Amino acid sequence: MKLKLPIYIFYIKKIFIKNIISICCILFLSACNTTNLKNYSSNPNDPFEETNRKVHAFNKHIDKTTLKPASKVYGNVIPRPIRLGAANFHENLQEPKRFVNHLGQAEFIKATTDVTRFVINSSVGVFGIFDVASRISLFSDDTEFDETSAYWGFPVGPYLELPFVGPSSLRGSLSMLVDYTLNPMSLLSGPAEGASLITFSALNILNKRHEFGTMVDTILYNSLDSYYSTRSTYLQTRINEPPEPMEDNLDLFDPYEDF
Repeated sequence: MKLKLPIYIFYIKKIFIKNIISICCILFLSACNTTNLKNYSSNPNDPFEETNRKVHAFNKHIDKTTLKPASKVYGNVIPRPIRLGAANFHENLQEPKRFVNHLGQAEFIKATTDVTRFVINSSVGVFGIFDVASRISLFSDDTEFDETSAYWGFPVGPYLELPFVGPSSLRGSLSMLVDYTLNPMSLLSGPAEGASLITFSALNILNKRHEFGTMVDTILYNSLDSYYSTRSTYLQTRINEPPEPMEDNLDLFDPYEDF
């Protein structure tokens, strides 16, 4: 009995997502076990440091043996225009997520830009392969449900290092699931959706690991304590005040200024 490859990939994608969710739930529940309530960290945002460090060591091993070598091959073999096109396609699929979250943060001008970018790049830019919107000064402004939750005052919660994902938090882990549902391809059902979502997500991870390789290597392999460096970098971008309302600070030219 032969199984068609697209159908196989579709079911692999569904099983993968369920496994990731299960791993995250098991990790959090095990960390909350009453027999392990001792605070192993001087950082109040990281009460589960002992467990997190074990997961960090696992993720670091995966990066060293798999992700880093694969990203080097991808970056050195695949021509940059092709890598850029794949990255643009993936980024274009993030525009609906940005639109919803910018609305949730009362950033209406940015939300309008998100919609405009998505329409232009999906049409003129050939499904987002070409970032035409940026050429006319409509630039992307990334955001996610984690920032929306922060805007509405939800606490970041305990720091968590998730298997295969990396640094996160309780709020961030839940936000990832919400952001996933806002991906247009997640609304489709079928083998093509599963294959495409996995393929372009994987290519995006490889491309970012290649493009930001120096920074990642500095944190993971050139620091005295890679776990501490990773945690500090993450928390500095998450524990902050809610975004302030946009202000118009443009210095416009007045043609009647000299009169």
